[in-house]
Amino acid sequence: MDKRKEANLRVKSHIVHALMDLMKEKSYEEISISEITVRAGVSRVSYYRNYGSKEDILTETLDQLMDRFLKEIEAVPPHTPARRIMTVFFRTARENREFFCLLYDAGMDRQLQEGLDRLIPASGHFPTLDRKRTYPACLFSGALFRLLIRWYEGGMAENDSELSNIFCQYMDALL
Repeated sequence: MDKRKEANLRVKSHIVHALMDLMKEKSYEEISISEITVRAGVSRVSYYRNYGSKEDILTETLDQLMDRFLKEIEAVPPHTPARRIMTVFFRTARENREFFCLLYDAGMDRQLQEGLDRLIPASGHFPTLDRKRTYPACLFSGALFRLLIRWYEGGMAENDSELSNIFCQYMDALL
């Protein structure tokens, strides 16, 4: 990778981390671009070269996270039972709890839901949830979103396998 690309990736990483840190301290709406650039140690020009808004930062980060989710799920061998695939999903969700909760607290429910809407049909492990935005895929994605939020709010008492079993018990008809 060339040095300019590396430098730009570093700038973007600083901006993302700065916004995330600020979101831990105050509400999303109260955070200014100036605060982000100061915390990130970058210029406003660097900020606007990469992002048009705070939402762009979070949306791009969410897209990258959903890509990682998909890679984790797709690394599971074909014909693996849905419960095991969902256990991988919930493990990844546990590892990324902080980011999801910050997005949720920032009122970005729609973006989170849309990320799941894209993720589920993109996985080859759920052939009945085809690439069209069918009702079963929407039902599956919506149930998964609500379960994740409830799990996070409840302190994630259940382990990944237990939550997978709970989810699949009710979603078996769709899978």
